[in-house]
Amino acid sequence: MSKILSQKEKIEGERKQVTVMFCDMEGFTPLVEELGPEESYSIMDQVYEILIHKVHEYDGTVNEMTGDGVMALFGAPIALEDAPQRSIRSAFAIHREMAQFSDKMRKEQPELPPLKMRVGIHSGPVVVGTLGNDLRVEFKAVGDTVNLASRMEGLAEPGTTYVSDDIFKLTEGFFRFEALGDREVKGKEEPVNVFRVVSPRTRRTRFDVSAESGLTPFVGRERELELLMEGFERSKSGRGQAFFVMAEAGVGKSRLLYEFRKAVANEDVIFLEGKCLSFSHGVTYHPIIDVLKFTFDVREGADDSEITERVKKGLKILGVDEEHTLPYLLKLLSVKDSGVDKISMSPEAMKDRITEAVKRISLKGSELRPQIVAIEDLHWIDKSSEECIEALLDSIAGSRIFLIFTHRPEYVHTWGAKSYFNQISLTHLSNRESLALVRHLLSTEETDKELDDLTFKKTEGVPFFIEEFIKSLKDLKIIERKNNTYKIAKDMKAVSIPSTIQDVIMARVDLLPDGSKRLLQIGSVIEREFGYELIKRVAGLPQDELLSALSVLKDSELIYERGIYPQSNYIFKHALTREVVYDSILAKKRKELHKEIGNAIEELYGDDLSEHCELLVEHFFLSEDYSKAADYSKMAGRKAEKNVSLNEAAAYAAKRVTALEKLPETKDILKQKIDARTSLGLYMFQLFYFVEAKDAVEPIFKSAVDIGYTKRVAQLYTIMGTYSYWVKEDFKTGIKQLEIAADMSVKSSDVVSGFFSNQWLGFAHAYCCNFKKANRHFKKALQINIETKNIWGTSVVMGCISHWVLNYNGLIAQGYKMSHKALKVALKSGDIYSKA
Repeated sequence: MSKILSQKEKIEGERKQVTVMFCDMEGFTPLVEELGPEESYSIMDQVYEILIHKVHEYDGTVNEMTGDGVMALFGAPIALEDAPQRSIRSAFAIHREMAQFSDKMRKEQPELPPLKMRVGIHSGPVVVGTLGNDLRVEFKAVGDTVNLASRMEGLAEPGTTYVSDDIFKLTEGFFRFEALGDREVKGKEEPVNVFRVVSPRTRRTRFDVSAESGLTPFVGRERELELLMEGFERSKSGRGQAFFVMAEAGVGKSRLLYEFRKAVANEDVIFLEGKCLSFSHGVTYHPIIDVLKFTFDVREGADDSEITERVKKGLKILGVDEEHTLPYLLKLLSVKDSGVDKISMSPEAMKDRITEAVKRISLKGSELRPQIVAIEDLHWIDKSSEECIEALLDSIAGSRIFLIFTHRPEYVHTWGAKSYFNQISLTHLSNRESLALVRHLLSTEETDKELDDLTFKKTEGVPFFIEEFIKSLKDLKIIERKNNTYKIAKDMKAVSIPSTIQDVIMARVDLLPDGSKRLLQIGSVIEREFGYELIKRVAGLPQDELLSALSVLKDSELIYERGIYPQSNYIFKHALTREVVYDSILAKKRKELHKEIGNAIEELYGDDLSEHCELLVEHFFLSEDYSKAADYSKMAGRKAEKNVSLNEAAAYAAKRVTALEKLPETKDILKQKIDARTSLGLYMFQLFYFVEAKDAVEPIFKSAVDIGYTKRVAQLYTIMGTYSYWVKEDFKTGIKQLEIAADMSVKSSDVVSGFFSNQWLGFAHAYCCNFKKANRHFKKALQINIETKNIWGTSVVMGCISHWVLNYNGLIAQGYKMSHKALKVALKSGDIYSKA
């Protein structure tokens, strides 16, 4: 919240996945009429205080005061990885506080109606930014997130929270809902599925939900589990141990802990757990309170007297003195009459007494039985809990206590290093292990290789990413089951990164210092890997500032460095991180950055742009500088052609066509369009895609003829002739068009149409058993290739003469001799067809 407030005035526009909550008071207008403006204002002032406080408590921001309520955002301007869950918890807190406030007001003014709020919540994409000094939200065509949240609030009954289907899907494991069915909503053509939030469930983490619904196979962590078991054995013998399990979000920290808990289930051991939650970092001693509830078996909803009795009974079993322990434990457990108020001491002394009490029961407990204390997600820990754990860590060396902590890489403890401290770093799953997860999720023993490769590329061995990605593919029907296997069934452009993954990634990115975040955004626009000199030129930062910002990104493990400064390259650790960061940048800003990057590459590598032409195509195309995009597409296509990569050459030719089509029509542009479409047609023609070749050249055929572009017209007739003959099977027209091409190739001295028209006339005549004519055209094609020293074409035509003319005429010996010559030439050219 502090970062949100301190940076509110300089948040640059970004596209974000945001949860929007509308909260309005029921019966506000009659209330004003009955009480008058002054008294109503006083009541609403107190209501606003409740609303704002409860929104901020869960790291939301109040975006707008609506007169009788508020509009709040969760996940903007700072992303939150569990924004939908926070918004509902905030709504529960609002309803609870408002009920207490209403009771209080009605005792003072019995004539007042019950004061209740209606809450509506929806999640979706929005654009956030600053205008003047106020945070504002702009809504683009990507969705009507705010409108639908407002409609949910309008449907809600007083004192209830209504949510959309999107919110339900994201939080159904954490709360109980009542399905209200489809409702007609203003502004929506189709009815909207609506849910009423009933109550929270006991599950508090994503893993808790997964464990209840069924876990995927435990793979790739066998050695790490062995290390934990070995450490546990040491602690049982009186050599206390502490293990720190570190990994990024979703890599498997909670799962490893779950499997360890299962492994020791039959041991005579006390297993205590505490969780640091993202929305509880402001709650002092939260994980310690969790551990105490486990220790004394305090159930949810227990009243003060029951809690006191359970703690007293537990202390007696442990043999711990009540006088110096009980009051402090009861205070942590929120018992009103804990006895602490009767003891006069400073806050620091109180903290010391609490720490000593926790340490005392832990050490005493381990004397009865070995004790395991597991605390998850230290990156969200509060300061008081951290200090309490530090004191416990200093005391376990000779005890039977086994401590396990999980945390993300960004968390660095200050507890030093001791001989009984152990670090486990979880790595990503291998492709084989990832595949086992995918097949379990799809309930199949076989998956299509294209789907496997896509999953490996997108998720890179992060189990959480794998689960969410596969779920998204199934939900969107991008994949389908065929013959006991799953295959990709739709264009992958329809796939968006699941909001759950976006939230996890952007929650980390938004916590970066401004300079580092901006650098990450620039890097995401360049490509997954970017060089130091290039980003330095685009960012325009002083060297020290640039290196400092890059260092933050490396330390946070968002990027890796390769090479030696200043020839360093930087690589996004996850392809998904790059995609999510790129998608968060507004289209206008992205366009500007692509232009700046393209210009910077030209300046840096002006002496050899052919090495970077592929990258320049993308940057200038996406910056909408279509003239340069067309030029570099031509360069990239020729480069691919030289490398005998016709598919790639065709792709760049198509890109060039698209770029030129976007430019205003001039004589020069028309000529370039004829060149580009003819090149595309020739590449398709050489790949035997005759229909696609015809489609490429048809739009400019007449224009090429009209301006007398003889060389290109000859090539166009070659393409149209092969299409007519081999696709339409209009043999007469096909031969006629190929003969026109052959004649025009002589007049224009064009070897391309000369070679191909004669070669395909040879095929056409041989197909009709006119072997003499076929031989004549094949020999013309052969002569052209020999004169131009094209050994690839020479070997191809020799093979054609051997097969289509000599062998078909029964001249087997001559055919074999010619074939042998073709093979010798093919060995020099590397042509696979002639070799065959």
